[in-house]
Amino acid sequence: MAETVFLTNDPLTRKRWAKDLFRILLPATEINDLVGKDAKSIIQQRTELAKGEGDTITFGIRLPLQGEGVVGRDPIEGKEEALRFRHFKATIEELNHAVETGGRMEEQRVPYDLMKEGRDALQEWWADKLSDLAFAHLCGDTSFRIAGKTLGQDPVDPDDEHWLKVNDVATEGAMTSADVLDLSFLDRMKQRAEMPVGDKCYKVRPLVINGKKYYRVILHTYVFDALRQNTNVGQWGDLQRAAGKLQIPNVEIEYNGMLVSKSERIRQVVKDSTDPRAGVFRNVLLGCQAAVLAWGGAGESKSTTLSFVPYQTDAKRFMNIRGGGILGIKKVRFEGHDFGVITGSSWGAPLS
Repeated sequence: MAETVFLTNDPLTRKRWAKDLFRILLPATEINDLVGKDAKSIIQQRTELAKGEGDTITFGIRLPLQGEGVVGRDPIEGKEEALRFRHFKATIEELNHAVETGGRMEEQRVPYDLMKEGRDALQEWWADKLSDLAFAHLCGDTSFRIAGKTLGQDPVDPDDEHWLKVNDVATEGAMTSADVLDLSFLDRMKQRAEMPVGDKCYKVRPLVINGKKYYRVILHTYVFDALRQNTNVGQWGDLQRAAGKLQIPNVEIEYNGMLVSKSERIRQVVKDSTDPRAGVFRNVLLGCQAAVLAWGGAGESKSTTLSFVPYQTDAKRFMNIRGGGILGIKKVRFEGHDFGVITGSSWGAPLS
């Protein structure tokens, strides 16, 4: 019986590797534990394979119930509260990158090791790019671009009702090395999430883990390390042990219902004049549906989200590999107000 063998540039092989690229991509990103398919996720993900470049994907964001309820034997009929939804749209755009394998073509067949290395390199690149894109939107880094261009939509600054600054400094540009984040500032961020100010603001909906409510807090690495140094050693150990019991990836400590982690991707918005590594960083407290992540159909078939396409150059002497996707990330906002993010600006600097 003849054995069917697919060459590495065969369409079925490209389709399988495109699926692998998407399957492996998200677990490799820094936002993997933030992303999910339902409204209980911090970043809600949708795949709309019928959508293409420049299209919009609509998310239905359910607003919290506001009714008083019914007590005792009072009738419930006629007092039902209608579910309220707000439609939120994200624009998707195409993003591509390609690698040159450097291999000479022989009968249009590419050495497997070079193809695998190229695929792995594209997976790493996509994981980094997707992580950067997500943090740019969550932090509201309006300067963020990819190759000098906007991908889908520009990030948006936080609104005043969802934005705190250490020591209540008027602007980020006026912050100094004295404006360092501490545990009491985390308390303020949580309180703002639970007790919104402004008529058009909603409570940031917490995650529910093992029946308990939590918020995710992500601090820049410099900010986190300074917090650790400025916290009593015994207390810090208690916070670490509390986080360890939950066994959630990347979470370093659990404090007052906040699961705190660190990331170098938290955006720096002001640089110190003497040490550009130091400056002001936009740390974030996150609840459900803080942002949306939308994918269109970029593959060669209706079942693939990413594309994996080898192509020839230099009179078919060399093989390059393109990895592409159609996607968009957007922070959820209604009437000019963030829905699931509290931003906390503070000073950070390398440890001396």
